[in-house]
Amino acid sequence: MIAALRAELVKLRRRRVLLVTAVATLAFTVGSAAIVLSSAGGAEGARGRGVTLESLSRAGGGTEVFTTAMSFAGTFLFVVFVGAVAVEFSRGTFRTMLLHQPRRLRLLAGKLAGLLVFAAVVLAAAEMLTWVAAKVLAPWQDVASGDWVSAAALGDAVADYGSVLFWVTGYALLGTALAVVVRSVPVALAIGIAWAGPFEHLFQDAWTPAERFFPGLLLEAFVAGGTPEVGVWRAFLTVSVYAALAAAVAGVTFARRDITA
Repeated sequence: MIAALRAELVKLRRRRVLLVTAVATLAFTVGSAAIVLSSAGGAEGARGRGVTLESLSRAGGGTEVFTTAMSFAGTFLFVVFVGAVAVEFSRGTFRTMLLHQPRRLRLLAGKLAGLLVFAAVVLAAAEMLTWVAAKVLAPWQDVASGDWVSAAALGDAVADYGSVLFWVTGYALLGTALAVVVRSVPVALAIGIAWAGPFEHLFQDAWTPAERFFPGLLLEAFVAGGTPEVGVWRAFLTVSVYAALAAAVAGVTFARRDITA
């Protein structure tokens, strides 16, 4: 597993990957901070969601900007993990890697661990950059940010980072399971985009209880700190079950199906 993890990190540390990631992260953090701050109002939005001027003025307001911004990137993250795994089947690289690491579960676990390690580093950088951007922009939006620099704010930052990392891990496991089962990049991406994008939200509009059962909506509820329909702990426990099932499906499928390409 360690060898597979290191091999994945070697690919992710290529100059082109790092440059694209850095530019995308910087653009996302600055842009999202501006959008979240400008959209903050005096009352919560629909279904009890949305940031307010009051919540942003608290100690955790700086990193609340980060979690709010990330909550809108779920579909993108899901697609990234689906593509990162499915492309290995399309290119035939999984077959080559199995010649060096015949233990399939260790290979898949190492690859996923490498992706999550890289994601964890990017998330840490994104949180810090979002906080800095929000701190600079806060006075222009009449948001009091004095409490953002305190021991309580540091505790909130660590908690928010952990929540977002769990959220990303959930999408990673679901995306990996889909990629391993489908194997085709175009088909897997089409299913992932359709399901995590419009399908769940359209179903939610027609049937309110959908938020308590669909994995994407549960992940959104968790990273938002809970909603009137789904508390944060219910979302956490249900997502954990989905993640465990996804890991089991991915592991069993990858271990037992032939890899011919």
